[in-house]
Amino acid sequence: MRRGPSICDACARLRQRADPEALTSAGAWIPYCDAFPERVPGEIYVGGFDHRQPYEGDDGVRFEMRQGGERVLNAYEAFRALRRRRAERASDG
Repeated sequence: MRRGPSICDACARLRQRADPEALTSAGAWIPYCDAFPERVPGEIYVGGFDHRQPYEGDDGVRFEMRQGGERVLNAYEAFRALRRRRAERASDG
């Protein structure tokens, strides 16, 4: 399963390193950054949390737009809006 756009994809701080324990190519890379040097939490990287907002353990280090990241950020924001609308419809009934 492919993940949706993440705010990390537009962030200048995002880095990746190989995961020597990966069993499949889907898990071959570990996302990390200045805020999360071990691994970006799944709630941010996969779950859609907007890291322009504080997140426990980030030590005040947050999203910083990478050069040319505007289109990716727009895709992330559109994806979040779609998920929000779907959740609202599901809760309405």
